[in-house]
Amino acid sequence: MNGFKCERCGAPLEVSPETIVAICPYCGHPNHISGNLKTEHIYIVPSLDKNAIAKAFWERVGKDFDLKRIKDEIEIVGIEGHYAPYWEGKVHVEGIVEYIKKETQCHTDSQGRTHCRTVERRYRERVDETLRLLGSARRQVRSFGVDDLITHYSKTRPSGKRLLDLEEDEWGQIKLEILNTEMDEHHAELMMREDAIDIIRDRFAKKSDRILRFDVTAGEPKNIRLLLLPIWTVYYRYGNSIFQTVFAGWDGKDVAATEPMSTVRRAQYLAGVGIGTLIAAFGAGAIAESLVFAVLAIVGGAALSWFAGSKVLEGQRIERESSSLLGV
Repeated sequence: MNGFKCERCGAPLEVSPETIVAICPYCGHPNHISGNLKTEHIYIVPSLDKNAIAKAFWERVGKDFDLKRIKDEIEIVGIEGHYAPYWEGKVHVEGIVEYIKKETQCHTDSQGRTHCRTVERRYRERVDETLRLLGSARRQVRSFGVDDLITHYSKTRPSGKRLLDLEEDEWGQIKLEILNTEMDEHHAELMMREDAIDIIRDRFAKKSDRILRFDVTAGEPKNIRLLLLPIWTVYYRYGNSIFQTVFAGWDGKDVAATEPMSTVRRAQYLAGVGIGTLIAAFGAGAIAESLVFAVLAIVGGAALSWFAGSKVLEGQRIERESSSLLGV
């Protein structure tokens, strides 16, 4: 769509049919295009520049066990940065959850033999808490590293600045391409309430075998704001393949990366296959002595062998942040 100009400087704006707010690439002024969104609720987290991200990449290479061995063979082929829009807010959830959990109950008889059986226990818990949520303000599928960026944000909580308070010279120092916002405040509220319920439901699903009653409601989201987070991706070549490392723009922390599978790392995974097989075999031989120990050893050994074996077959490995993504 053409014909839109910045309210502050008059520069042309690039907008799509779904654009809610367009940030002027020249002066950083937020221009309301459609939908329900107050420009005073838009905040931006300042970003490091391209040179600082390149420095962070080479520092990471120097510290990485695998990459530092091939440092001289690595070539940066591109560095891209942009601001991604996210809706942030707080949602209070409360209610009752009843669930069944299977547990192992063991006892030892007079002859010293251990007998175990599986029993189902019923639990009832009350939910009453406030979740701090962060969700994408775009409809497209998230790209590699974005979920990890959210995780890192939830841990570091960098301070943001209201976009309307930025002077043009400040914008000139931190400006990057800003992805258009495609979900307004009304959609954000609906999304947050649904996400809050999903987080609680997933929490109980993971710790139970069956949910009997799920009576939890989410209140109206509070303190809603649109947050612009800087994300950088460094693309580098090793051999005939291209790999990438994703950095949080506010502190230069690497949050996700694809890396070549080194010979040393592949040997470690092969050793893991062997160890897992030995553990499983040992467990099979101990069935007569302790059924519980034997089952745990067999299952654990098989899982280790499967995990290590799958890694051996991969041509690259992935390193990333690990934590919950939405609820903080």
